[in-house]
Amino acid sequence: MISYEPLFRTLEEKGLRLIDLERKCEFSSATTSKFRKGEPVALQTICRICCFLNVPIEKVLKIYCD
Repeated sequence: MISYEPLFRTLEEKGLRLIDLERKCEFSSATTSKFRKGEPVALQTICRICCFLNVPIEKVLKIYCD
């Protein structure tokens, strides 16, 4: 299971919103919806977000194993 809660916390700390990432990192509203629903997103998109925010991947997502 994937959680994007770290991303939402990181955005809050930086005074940004998910829509800001959508525009700056140039991904679709469908991808934004995937973040909100906790669905898998392409690793390339995660990399762009990490680079834009200048954070490690742990600040964007958490993977839970059953």
